[in-house]
This record gives sequence, structure tokens and C-alpha cells, in this order.
Amino acid sequence: MKKFTKLLDAVKNADFILMTLSTVICSGLSFIFNVYSRREVAKIPLGIYSTCIMIQNYMNYAQFGIFNSYNRDYPQALGRKDYESAQKMKNATMTFMLMIYMAIFVLFDAGVLVYHFSDFGGKYKDYYVFGLAMCPIMILLKSFDDMSNTTLRMHGQYNKVAIIGFIRSLMAFAVGMVAITYGGYYGLYAMAAVSAILGIIFFHKGSLKGAKLDFDFPYMKMMIISGIPLLINGLIWTIVQNVDKHVIRTFMTVGDLGIYSVAQMGFTTMVLIPLTISNVFYVKISHIYGANQNERELLDKASHFTSVVSALSGVVCLIVFYITPLFVNRIMPDKADGTEPTQILVIGVAIYATTMIYGNIFSVLKLNKTLINNSIALCIFNIIFSTVLVAFVEESLNMVAIGTGISYALYSLLLIIKLSKKLHYSFTKLIIKSWGPAVAIIIPGLLIYLLVM
Repeated sequence: MKKFTKLLDAVKNADFILMTLSTVICSGLSFIFNVYSRREVAKIPLGIYSTCIMIQNYMNYAQFGIFNSYNRDYPQALGRKDYESAQKMKNATMTFMLMIYMAIFVLFDAGVLVYHFSDFGGKYKDYYVFGLAMCPIMILLKSFDDMSNTTLRMHGQYNKVAIIGFIRSLMAFAVGMVAITYGGYYGLYAMAAVSAILGIIFFHKGSLKGAKLDFDFPYMKMMIISGIPLLINGLIWTIVQNVDKHVIRTFMTVGDLGIYSVAQMGFTTMVLIPLTISNVFYVKISHIYGANQNERELLDKASHFTSVVSALSGVVCLIVFYITPLFVNRIMPDKADGTEPTQILVIGVAIYATTMIYGNIFSVLKLNKTLINNSIALCIFNIIFSTVLVAFVEESLNMVAIGTGISYALYSLLLIIKLSKKLHYSFTKLIIKSWGPAVAIIIPGLLIYLLVM
């Protein structure tokens, strides 16, 4: 009996490991789906899909920061054992998001309906109509899926999130593959939609069950004001993540954007595991800081967690770097021009991924001005490097990827410098804990690749 109890305790304490394994498997399924979809769907429809995804990303900010406030303050309230405030936050957030996204659904899709019956549009009008009509539906589903998932994590139920995440990803993957096979472009939206629906269903009992509609508008206003700096920071990040796409649309074609979707796939795969693990540790450090308000302990814990994320980032970077040419050349040879941009991009993104937790510290400590300034700096870096390289060196996807990769690496360095100065912490320790493990893994891997390939 004692051995069984110890085994249960070990499994419970292995939340980080289970989350990692689940994320690896789920990201693998997502990678296969993305590769298959890019083989089955032509370049221009893929470019239209990328455009609609950009619109979805911007729609996410219609929640005006209330979810950002919830994501930061809810775990700290749990750390203080202030459960009444935590429940109030949950009710207000759920109510506001439901109101705003239902309103967007009605208004936006009414506009799409008008466009559908208008005389505007060309050969690919139906693709645009379908993609645009899906935008408010997808963002409504995704928002409540994110809230449900995040709430369970903030309650420390990582094992449950990991297991459910694997099950729903497997089911969504199966539906998505069938949808792509028979629906082509129209099936591109299936996996994400099914995954979000299943997430809401599976996570509901432990996250939103018991939550009530609460039309306390003054309280909502307070949360929105508190979350606006984080919302602005998130909006800047969305712009940053779309700068390369805007550069391609400005200097190149929609077809080029379709080819670059291979690099986007590599970017998503690269950041998925480090981002997931960082989110787990973000909740943990939020609980730690909420309980004792000790900045030194916060940084010590964050540095320890960062080393783990850094090592994972290095491993994932090499996996994506090595696998991309094999998958692209064999499965979607018509998009082979996207291979090198992907390999270039994942290196810079891997360096950035090592400092994700450091970036979260600015949010935990409510250093809103610094948080926003950091993101603006990344946006400026990305605009300058991507545009200059494409305009004055070579009009190619490789230059876009180089500019984007350099920008993320510089941003990572900026985070370390500012964190060291703001909190009077050792710069050397911060950079060794973050860049060290990843660089030690990536450099030998790249040298082997150059010698063998």
C-alpha cells in the first residue's frame, strides 16, 4: 500500500514531465497535420488561410484585457488563499468574454454575408468568405478553450490537462485529416475548431462549472484597466508575429506567403513545447510570488525553471531543423522553397524561447511600462531587419527569416539586460541559465548537419 501511495505521489509531482510528454505528442500530431495540409492545399488558398488566421489573432484582443488580468491575478489570489476574489474574477471574465464575442460574431458575420452577395471578389472569393465567416466562430471557441485550460493549470491540475490534451488532440487530428482529405482548403479549420470544442467540453467540469454570469460592470472595468497594459503588450506581440507576413505581402505575392507557411509551421512547432512548459512555470512562480512577495526567490526559481526550458528549446530546435527538409521534400515538394527559411527562423526563435519565463516575470511584478517597451523594441527590430534585408539585400523568403530570427535573438538579450538592471541580479547568471543549455545543444547539432548533409 505504501509503495502504491508513493507511486501516486510521484505521478502527481511529475506534472511537468507529463505536460511535456503530452505537448510533444500533441505538437507531433499538429506537425503532421500541418505538413499534410500544405501538401493537399495549393499556395494561394494557403495564403488566404494565413490571412484569415491573422484576422483571428487580432480579434483576440476584443476582450480588452480582462482575460490578461485574469491570467495574471487569478493564480496570485489562489496563492493568497483569497478564493472569494478568485471566483469573482472568473465570473466577471467569463461574462464579459461571452458578451463581447457574441456581439462580434453577429456583426462581423453580417458584414461577411453582405460581401458574399456583393459584386466584389474574384476567383477565390468563396475561400475568403468561408475563412472570414469562421474568424469570429473560431475566436469564440478558442477563447473559452483557453480560459478553461488555463484555469485548470492555475489550480495545479497539470496531469489532468496533459491527459485530456492528448485525448482531444488525437480526436481532433483524426477529424482534421479526414476534413483536409475531402474538403481541401475548407478542412484547414477543422482540427483547431474540433480541438477547441472538445477542450471546452472536457475542461468544463474542473474549470468553469459553478461559474455564474456576473454583470458587475464596475468590477469588469477595474479588471480591464488592470489588464490593458498586458493587452497592449499582447497586441504588439501579435503585430510582431505578423511583421514577416506583412513584409511578404508588401514585397512579394500571396503565393510566397503560402510557401512561407512552412516556416510558420516550423515556428509554431519550435515554440509550442517551450511555451507550454513556460506557462506551467508561469503559474508556479505566480503562486510563489503571490504567497510571499519575494523578488529574489522569484528570480532564483525562474532561473532554475529557465534552464529546463532552454535545454528543451535546444532539442526541439534541432529536431525541427533536421526533420523539415525530409518532410518538405518528400511530402510537399512544391513548397521546397520554404525549407531554408524554416531552418533559419527556428534558430533565432530557439534563442528567444530560452527567455520566455524571464519575460513572464515582468508581468508577475506588474512592470507594465517595461513589458510594453520590450515588446515595442522587438516590433521595431523585426520591422527594420526584415524590411531592410528584403528591400536592399535580396527579395527572398530567406531574408525575411534572417531578419525575424535576428530580431527574436536581440529581444532575448534585451530581456536579460533589463531584468538584470531592474532587479539587481547577476547578468552572467541569467544568460548562462537561459542561453547556455540551448547553445550547448544547438551548435554541435548544426556543425554535424553541415558536415554530414
